[in-house]
Amino acid sequence: MRASEKTTDDETYRQMSINKYTPIHRVLTTYPQLIHRLVKRDSRYVSLINPVSTCTLGHCTTIESIAFTVGDDMETLLTYLKGEMEREDIQFKY
Repeated sequence: MRASEKTTDDETYRQMSINKYTPIHRVLTTYPQLIHRLVKRDSRYVSLINPVSTCTLGHCTTIESIAFTVGDDMETLLTYLKGEMEREDIQFKY
């Protein structure tokens, strides 16, 4: 691998794309601030604050299943998460 091809861990994680099959743990470990933003958006996401449940169940729990569990629309949640991630990426760049 050439030096010009190397990327830092932050650059790799910050370029993450998500879909309805993405494990929620992957999103929340890359963007931990999203936990509190989700709870602020809707209190039904309060279970994500518990690190034990996020670390154990979060590996197999997808964005689609967490939206279904709390009774939120999956497309709305996915759009919200993508928007927040993009906002964080812009802040991270500058």
